[in-house]
Amino acid sequence: MEYGGEYQSANRLENLDGLEAKIITHLIDSKNQYAEDIWRLLKYADESALSQNPLTREEKEALVFTGDNGAPDATKAARVFLAPFVDDAWKEQGSSLYICVSEICPLDRMNAEVVVNFEVIVHSQTSVVWGNGDPKLNPHANPNDSDEEGNLVVSVKNRATALMKDIIAEFNGLYLDGVGYLYLNDGKKAKGGVKIALWNKGSFYGHRISMVLGMSGVSENPRIGY
Repeated sequence: MEYGGEYQSANRLENLDGLEAKIITHLIDSKNQYAEDIWRLLKYADESALSQNPLTREEKEALVFTGDNGAPDATKAARVFLAPFVDDAWKEQGSSLYICVSEICPLDRMNAEVVVNFEVIVHSQTSVVWGNGDPKLNPHANPNDSDEEGNLVVSVKNRATALMKDIIAEFNGLYLDGVGYLYLNDGKKAKGGVKIALWNKGSFYGHRISMVLGMSGVSENPRIGY
């Protein structure tokens, strides 16, 4: 921006268009239990999803939509998308994750808050999954899923709630290399949080998880690029 012929630094948001891809790359690379459970819940539509073996890197990458490249079934096979959910004709009985930038709130010329939406989409016929809280079967089990005697209390879970919890646990407070920290709470202007949502006349439901991160890509010259 120029005032009286003098250029003043401005935010170019240089890392904005790589944000969704970095989130997905982290999800693929992460070995945390939360990330592994997200992939299980996305790939397997039956009740035993959480008891399946961890996905290989190749299996995870195959679930990410990167364009159909002329293959008519590419969208049907994918479960992770760099876009909001807009397919009114979607009928696949399973779960999907849609990641996209939804809002930019400038704080001043050089800083802004960016809102990233994680949309969890679950078909109503696949809403129940068996719990994975038995410590005899799962060494990473949540101790609160069993009573003091070790008896399993949480035997079934809501798939959408499980996905929402795992996404929050995996990404809230996470530093994305070269970008910044993701937070579920509100920023100075931007709003974070979680809301339930229904899609396609109620055939699909889930949650829209909004996380906020600060971003600045300041240019000292009006003609400079990256």
